Amino acid sequence: MILKSILHVLAMNAPHDFIRIPLYRMRGSKIGKKVGIAHGVFLEEARPYLITIEDGVNIGPGAIIVTHDSSYHCVSPEIPIISGSVIIKRNAFVGAGSIILPGIVIGEKSIIAAGSVVTKDVPPMTIVAGVPATVVGNVDEAILKLKNRSRIEKK
Repeated sequence: MILKSILHVLAMNAPHDFIRIPLYRMRGSKIGKKVGIAHGVFLEEARPYLITIEDGVNIGPGAIIVTHDSSYHCVSPEIPIISGSVIIKRNAFVGAGSIILPGIVIGEKSIIAAGSVVTKDVPPMTIVAGVPATVVGNVDEAILKLKNRSRIEKK
């Protein structure tokens, strides 16, 4: 447990992904290829083995991913600690300062806006934002708008 705590602190503060990601993996998190995890990302301290991050995911600075909730247990010890795995599917983006709660699946190619608190599963190709995070758009539609806007600006 002490080793995992040391690895946790080192991973959060490592200067680059090529150091950071192996440290998170050593703690038990499953992390795919071509993943970017920014400085200060908190991947569950007590149960990191419940986190799966698939290929191509990017996670912004200061994001928090938790796989357990002991709030009810603290005020009523007969209530068990709630835990659940977190899965972030391929090519998803998690914005800076976002929080992902236990038992959540982030769909493939989804975008979590900075500062969002994700309390429910996010469907593939969906943009969510806010506290709690709600659907604000579709990735394909947003990309199309960006492409159209850049064409207009070039003229």
